[in-house]
Amino acid sequence: MLLLTAVGVLLALMDAFLPKRRESILGWVAGLGALVTLALDWGGAVSSPWNGILVFDGFTRAFDTVFLLSLAVVCVGSAGREERMAFAGEYYALLLFSTVGLMLMAASGGLITLYLGIEISTVCLFALAGFSKRERRSAESSLKFFVVGAVASAVILYGASLVYGAVMSIPGATSGTQFSAIATALATGGGLSTVLWIGVAFVAGGIAFKIAAAPFHLWAPDVYQGAPTTVTAYLSTASKAGGFAALLRFLFAALEPASGHWIPVVAVLAVLSMVIGNLVAISQTNLKRLLAYSGIAQAGYILVAVSAGPHSALATGAIVMYLVLYAFTNAGGFLLVQAVEDATGSDDVTALRGLHKRNGLLAAAMLIFLFSLGGIPPLAGFVGKLYLFAAGWGGGQYALVLVGAVTSVIALYYYLMVALQVYIRDPADDRRMSLSAPLATAIAVCAAATLLIGVYPRPWVELGAKASTNPVMASAAPTRPLVTARR
Repeated sequence: MLLLTAVGVLLALMDAFLPKRRESILGWVAGLGALVTLALDWGGAVSSPWNGILVFDGFTRAFDTVFLLSLAVVCVGSAGREERMAFAGEYYALLLFSTVGLMLMAASGGLITLYLGIEISTVCLFALAGFSKRERRSAESSLKFFVVGAVASAVILYGASLVYGAVMSIPGATSGTQFSAIATALATGGGLSTVLWIGVAFVAGGIAFKIAAAPFHLWAPDVYQGAPTTVTAYLSTASKAGGFAALLRFLFAALEPASGHWIPVVAVLAVLSMVIGNLVAISQTNLKRLLAYSGIAQAGYILVAVSAGPHSALATGAIVMYLVLYAFTNAGGFLLVQAVEDATGSDDVTALRGLHKRNGLLAAAMLIFLFSLGGIPPLAGFVGKLYLFAAGWGGGQYALVLVGAVTSVIALYYYLMVALQVYIRDPADDRRMSLSAPLATAIAVCAAATLLIGVYPRPWVELGAKASTNPVMASAAPTRPLVTARR
């Protein structure tokens, strides 16, 4: 975290002292800094400094992998626009600082650290969403994001205060903010109070805003469409993964003894996200909005694994693996939208007409991303959904898995409609579509990773397995069932 912060400060200083007309180097430096940070992160030891305020374990490092890989891809892809970007140093610095907040969320050992991580990450994203200052829709998306984010932040903070008060009223409770202490107090204190469940609902609802799960999703399509496309690529991958890291820490670690109470609520969120996301996406004509609703549906698929509960052997590993492949697939899709927008000035679905005639490799990459999101073998999305649904099935969520399978078939319709524009429709302009080397590199990396993960998923399955062997979650509380308090 310190290294990533230092790189962000360095990039801001470099932009101030480098000449205005220069090669696009800041994005490459930022991407390299992310990869070096990832290498150092995996070299660290498992530890819980400051009495467990932070927790560095397999779970933390697996999610850090998602954050830093997404950051590296987005930074390299953004380098193609660096020459036309005002305040490029601040842009990359904000991306890096936001990632520091996400890493803090994944490493949080309690509600205070979790809230600080959310605030650090989200405040940076407010500025990034409105970074195209001269575009009205960018300013509008930033304002909407700020209003919704501020409300979600207040809800989380108020919920955390209620959880603290309720837990500290349990005899023998030692802390009302640390996840392990909350779990121990719940398991040994003999029951749950109404105040506690109101606090839990507030915290979980605020986190649901961050992952754009229905019915907390209404901000996502507008913000995704209005924000700069490279920022949207980061929002839809790293930021969403950070929300799931926070959700898993809170539910699986702090509320593990009460899993029977919150699993039905997560199941309802999963159904709403899968159904609303896929059905509304069918009517979208803007490509960024379509991918936004697709992301809402993808959040629903991940919630299927969350609903398997903390005792599932597959849940956490399947979620981490899916977030890794989703980072490459979705970031690649949005970066490709950026390439089309640079060439045509439009981000509508019709802007993809005849893309195979204008740039065959770009059209092939788009097909890979679409079919991976749709879960077509042998691409990464198929393997990821297979593991998510296997986790849900193993947790007894048979109806959820059935809904996920049906909505996945529905999703193929709008993915194929986009593919129709790419390969069947004739282009309005036959000239070859060119793109910058950094953007082409980022898209190529994402397409190659989507293919390789689908063909050879073993390393990413092992990464997920390391995340599931989390000592904090495994030993957070005794395993005896929680008894509901009597009045």
